[in-house]
Amino acid sequence: MASPEWWAEHPISELEQKTEYWLGQSGRITHPMMVREGETHYRPITWDEAFATIAEHVNATTADRCTFYTSGRTPNETAFMYQLLARSLGTNNLPDCSNMCHESSGTALNPTIGIGKGTVSLEDLECAELIFVVGQNPGTNHPRMLSSLSACRRNGGKVIAVNPLPEAGLMRFKDPQTPSGLFGDGDQISDEFLQIKVGGDQA
Repeated sequence: MASPEWWAEHPISELEQKTEYWLGQSGRITHPMMVREGETHYRPITWDEAFATIAEHVNATTADRCTFYTSGRTPNETAFMYQLLARSLGTNNLPDCSNMCHESSGTALNPTIGIGKGTVSLEDLECAELIFVVGQNPGTNHPRMLSSLSACRRNGGKVIAVNPLPEAGLMRFKDPQTPSGLFGDGDQISDEFLQIKVGGDQA
């Protein structure tokens, strides 16, 4: 875990040189952390200080300049409360992964196929003969796709994954909705995994 002691051992100048993988392996942040201009290390603050700082910045601006971003993994109940907060402050700027994370996809798809969103359904994937999963991890980005990839392989299709890291979700999938997922080793996802150098997926 990235505890206050961990942050005290790692100056910002050192963290800037670390890979995203290394940072991710360091674990979750255990306390609210802050760095002020000129400081070399993040330092822990209390939750009261954290919320007071957020309130200070929100009150210092206008509603139309505020954006409340939500994660695609946020439960519906939490997202509902979050949007109530945003609307109580007078804004409906509530982007989430459906438009922010896929902005690059839409930008590329529009000039390529004429529309900025996907043209297939999950059911289409289940009947495909060959699927390439390139530069992303369905287990994190859109877990529902794992069921469709498993169904594709059961129906005789093949899945080829291309990614810098052998993500667990690209290797095997234990579907909690099936007996084999609960008690077995799960389903193999990738027929073949092609590992490229880190950063190669941006080429």
